[in-house]
Amino acid sequence: MKYIASCSFGKDSLAMLLKILELGLPLDEVVYCDIRFNEKSLSGETPEMAAWIPQAEKILKDKFNITVKRISSRWTFKSHFYRVKRKGNHIGDNYGFPYVVGAWCNSRLKLEPMNKYIKQILKSGESVTEYIGIAKDEPKRLQRYKKLETENHKYVTLADLDITELEAMEICKQHNLLSPIYKSSFRGGCWFCPKQSLKQLKWLYTNHPELWQVLKEMEKDSHNTFKPNMTLTDLEERFKQGGDTK
Repeated sequence: MKYIASCSFGKDSLAMLLKILELGLPLDEVVYCDIRFNEKSLSGETPEMAAWIPQAEKILKDKFNITVKRISSRWTFKSHFYRVKRKGNHIGDNYGFPYVVGAWCNSRLKLEPMNKYIKQILKSGESVTEYIGIAKDEPKRLQRYKKLETENHKYVTLADLDITELEAMEICKQHNLLSPIYKSSFRGGCWFCPKQSLKQLKWLYTNHPELWQVLKEMEKDSHNTFKPNMTLTDLEERFKQGGDTK
């Protein structure tokens, strides 16, 4: 059995890792899926998160002797965005922005590389227990992952340890491992994520206009808008006029 902690450096996955260490649970590797916007310097993480992750890695190394292993997809957000569709709807068009439901970015950029990594281990004859940061107040996510379990691939979650999201945040604070993104948001994730709330998008528009402009330019090459039936220009006007962000 190989024990792997999946770490996004968000509050839940870090709290999961900290509880593993506190309880002395078996652990072989800590794996981070590094999602990229492009092949060069631009990360999928918000600039604040991208700058903080190396600091968190240093704390984990200095305090717990933990080295985080990085894996990445063969795709970046930009390369898959401009990939031409060969089947399904909109054949001949770019994939464009991911839909809110069934977003290709989640499957191609995050789940695919992690699943590939796990499959390589399973093919070697080892079984896998994967630690993931799903709190007990996230029943839908928990149910979804539990359905994916097989005889050789099991999951252990924060819910199994009876820990909520707020408790996960407190655990991270105790070890100086709470990302600065939580000063402005309760949710981490990529800056180009279409599932972001309007409040988070307004924060991106206000604090990172250069990234907002990148998305606006890409929208011209997408068969669908960033949000359903709402362009980024529409959102921009709404933010300028002090519109509701709920």
